[in-house]
Amino acid sequence: MQYMTSISNKLRDTPAVWVHGVITQITEKQKVVYMSIADFAEGDVKPIATIALSCFSGQFAALRHKTETAPTPFTIREQLKVCLLIQADVYIPFGKLQAKILDIDPVYTLGELAVTKAAILKKLALEGLLEKNKALPLPQMPLRVGLITGESTAAYKDFTTRLAASPFRFTVVTAYAKMQGNDTESSVLDALDKLIADSEIDVVCIVRGGGSKTDLNYFDSEALCRAVANYPIPVFTGIGHEIDKSLLDEVAHLSCITPTDCAKRLVERASESWNALVDVARNISISTRDMLTESRQKLSENASWLQQKVTARIHAERTKHALFAANLKKDTQFILKGETARLDRNSEGLRQGTRKILDLAHSQYKLLELRVKSADPETALAKGYTLTLDASGKFVRNASQLKSGDTLRTKFRDGTVESTVR
Repeated sequence: MQYMTSISNKLRDTPAVWVHGVITQITEKQKVVYMSIADFAEGDVKPIATIALSCFSGQFAALRHKTETAPTPFTIREQLKVCLLIQADVYIPFGKLQAKILDIDPVYTLGELAVTKAAILKKLALEGLLEKNKALPLPQMPLRVGLITGESTAAYKDFTTRLAASPFRFTVVTAYAKMQGNDTESSVLDALDKLIADSEIDVVCIVRGGGSKTDLNYFDSEALCRAVANYPIPVFTGIGHEIDKSLLDEVAHLSCITPTDCAKRLVERASESWNALVDVARNISISTRDMLTESRQKLSENASWLQQKVTARIHAERTKHALFAANLKKDTQFILKGETARLDRNSEGLRQGTRKILDLAHSQYKLLELRVKSADPETALAKGYTLTLDASGKFVRNASQLKSGDTLRTKFRDGTVESTVR
């Protein structure tokens, strides 16, 4: 006990020193706050050295007030790089070296935060992530809205009340998340994953109301920025700070100053689209009316022109038909007259021709009768000719037809004589 006391007394004579490192652990008890800070080599997650620190709760509250009321406020939290004034000390019951926290330098931490923020911003810019979500097309009527906010918060009420007051029927799909503290990053990432499952969501809004400005630091998370930049749906932010801007605002499709302003932008988008639609409908109506008027006038002109053409054509056809009728009547009369004359000639010719035909036929008959009579054997016999027949009654024209002993019959005009060939 005396040994530890003497060590403690000796350490009190050691002057306080400023040390900087990353807060790896904070444990708040009823009266004492325990903290550990560590120093890391660049690119290595294994600490080079670690210091255990402590301070009374009242003193820690004073340090926290100092950081939260700085020109650019921040909250003392794990993973934050700080510069602390510490006094070497020993915890006598355990014989454990445990320095006391006397003060904090906000300027150092703010510088480190600014450097870290600038480095993240530069990295995102080089990878083209600052404009990636902004380049996504925003639907003309974003009526299905994914909302990420705290449960039962003023931000939720302000946002939904503003949408409900609009003339449009918005549908809000809410994914609740922690909007401050160390769980902010993981819970917002989980909410983004939940909303992406709804393929009909038009836009996602991340909103939180007013409060401590130190809460803004949680939205400088590189993981959150990358998730929003690569999100396949346009993301609006309404973090609730009117002056300061988080890195999440930089990568969002649209950064709004408050949750109400975020809802207002959606209503304005819908109103602009509706007005544009009304203008298009009005223009279509006007154009249609003008086209109908023009078409009626053109149709009337065409009807008048057609009527004139039809009237002229009918008149021409009537004239043509009258001429055809007159020519047909004249030609018919001429043909009838010619045919009548031909019939008269044929009738007269038939009367006279019949007699001539009969006379000619009678003459031809007489001539034929004379020829027949002249060819009659009786006529030849009457002229002194005879006919010689063989025994069978056939004419004998050549001597070669006969042989000795044949019987012949010779016919004269006045009788027949039989003879024998020798």
